[in-house]
Amino acid sequence: MNEMKDLKTISKGFSLLYAEDNQALLANATKLFKKFFDTVYSASNGEEALELFRTNHTSIVVTDIKMPKMDGLELARHIKRLSPHTKILVMSAYDEKDFLQECIKIGIFRFLKKPVNVKELTSTLLETIHELQHENHVKMFHMHLQSIFNYQSSMVLMLHGDKPILANKIFLDFFGVSSIEEFQNSFEDIGDSFLPHDGFLSKETTLNPLETLKESDKKLFHVKLKSLEGEMRHFMLKCQLIPEKEGYSIVSFDDITELNLLKIFDEKETKEDIERQDIQEIFDLLDVIQRNSAKVEVHNYYKGLSITNDAVIVDTSDKKLVVKTNYLQEKAIQYEKKTLIVSQALPHPIECSEVLKIGFDNQLVELKSLRLVRTSPITRSTIRVVPDEHQTVSLFLGESKFPGDINIEDISLNAVKLKLNALPAGLEKGSRVNLDIVLEMDKRPLIINTKATLLRKSESKYSFIVVFVFEDSKMSKLVKYITKRQMAIIREFKGLQNG
Repeated sequence: MNEMKDLKTISKGFSLLYAEDNQALLANATKLFKKFFDTVYSASNGEEALELFRTNHTSIVVTDIKMPKMDGLELARHIKRLSPHTKILVMSAYDEKDFLQECIKIGIFRFLKKPVNVKELTSTLLETIHELQHENHVKMFHMHLQSIFNYQSSMVLMLHGDKPILANKIFLDFFGVSSIEEFQNSFEDIGDSFLPHDGFLSKETTLNPLETLKESDKKLFHVKLKSLEGEMRHFMLKCQLIPEKEGYSIVSFDDITELNLLKIFDEKETKEDIERQDIQEIFDLLDVIQRNSAKVEVHNYYKGLSITNDAVIVDTSDKKLVVKTNYLQEKAIQYEKKTLIVSQALPHPIECSEVLKIGFDNQLVELKSLRLVRTSPITRSTIRVVPDEHQTVSLFLGESKFPGDINIEDISLNAVKLKLNALPAGLEKGSRVNLDIVLEMDKRPLIINTKATLLRKSESKYSFIVVFVFEDSKMSKLVKYITKRQMAIIREFKGLQNG
């Protein structure tokens, strides 16, 4: 009874052709087969069965031997020439040695001696479908293996749902098992083997790493695994869903331990001075992203407006980065120059401060002077805008008014960045000042008087940049201004696209 239930469950998607010249047996057996298979074809002779097979190419063929017009063995020979992987079951009252040898020669999958009882037939059909499933798994595995492999050190695992069903030898060797069945018994959940590390995929960052991986098809993740020798290994991980095969996916593990990138992701090391990292390590990582054909995001600002689009890495040679992106992003790069590259595969955004070439015809941008940075447009909590030329600022430190030139670089609801031609004496981080800011909105002056605290300062060749945080948390006057200014910048940027 259990075998009949199992057969009904796993036979979905498989079709069967039955050939038998005994009309009563043909009708009864066809009725039985239809209890298990959604699609069943029946024929009363070999020629009719062959025509049905040429049209429908069923997964399984069950045939009698002695039939008019064409016997079962001749039918089997034709079918095997048309479809070598089709499973043929022969039912016959004859079991002479020569007959059985001919069945083997043709490639008959199973021989059933008449009369066949339901239990024996059910068991044989179960075995047949299991074999077909295994062959399909192997076929899918090899079909997609070439696109997943990038070089010989890659470990590859095939999943059906969350269950591992196939793996290459490198994968099995790493985990010290001889078969996928042994791996299944040793590792109930592959995600359990992903070790915690800052910025890496593990159960510390998501409850179900496999689900996260499959939801992010073709994206790159970092994972840390422990080898049999106890060595911590760093892998780049990618999942590829198999088209038209629901529930099937292939996961590739690209070993990049030799790049020595683990320390980049360690917060304790990167916090001190991330810019000290060897530039070669950045390009090694970008090269891995390129070879996996993974997308990155390109970020630029236009007067405070964040412009973000997808891009693909085209080249990483000669210490320059070539990306392909769209026209909109190219216009943003042309305006701002400084560009940020962001990817889940990177520990931090990469800032490219030099633009070598922008190709609007081929959509290629050549970038240089790369460094890892800790800030990114996507981490901003408030909108910043660059005011128009109608602006004035007065800065008071104590009772003294700063006499130099001041310009607003950008402004948000809680802070303002100013450019000064000199630095007031005594102005240090944490200093409190009074700011009188006059902007223009709807051709009328918008006056803002507020206390502010110096957050940071920096010096360039001819000027100083200072950032003040407003102490007044209710800057309602600025809400309408920033909204209108942002809309004006959007219209201006759209105009550039046509210019």
